[in-house]
Amino acid sequence: MSKSLGQLEVLKAHIVETAGEDVAEQVMKGSDVLTEKSKPEVIATWVKGAMDRLDNTVKQPARDRIMLRCGHNCAAVNSRPLDSAKKRRAKFKTLDDFIAAEIAKPPSGMRFEREGHILYQFYTPQAYSHPMRCYCGLLRGLPQDEVISRTYCQCSRGFVQKWWEGILGHEVEVDLLETAVSGASECKFAIHLA
Repeated sequence: MSKSLGQLEVLKAHIVETAGEDVAEQVMKGSDVLTEKSKPEVIATWVKGAMDRLDNTVKQPARDRIMLRCGHNCAAVNSRPLDSAKKRRAKFKTLDDFIAAEIAKPPSGMRFEREGHILYQFYTPQAYSHPMRCYCGLLRGLPQDEVISRTYCQCSRGFVQKWWEGILGHEVEVDLLETAVSGASECKFAIHLA
């Protein structure tokens, strides 16, 4: 099973632990026909439907928790960006110096702005070297004219949260403000540094 399709098993497990087996079966309906040979558009369309079903069956705090946990899992599985960020952080004596360097020369596909104790992190998937709708492999095939529930993007919030917790060495609050797949031109997160 591909890494992307493996994410669907993680999603199902988090739905089961939060909302129960019956809800998981309802949300995951049709996922059994997805394979490694499924076209990206087919996978993305199924994910969009799954998020609609999740939105219709699970109240917001619980569904946000489900997707946040998916993001935490994704950060653990895809640790290379965090490892790279930790190495960059180690080159600076202070967090402020590190953040200034990240703002001046951000990793590909990102940009940062700072306002006091809030750092805004932007994902710019359309400006990436290979333009896409989303960095997530499950949504790369989402047609340009389609949008998906922001519920899905709580997963990205979880990823960003673990990324900054790894850099800072402590828990951090992250807010999801905008997402490229729900209609904005880029994704925007607020990282509360203090």
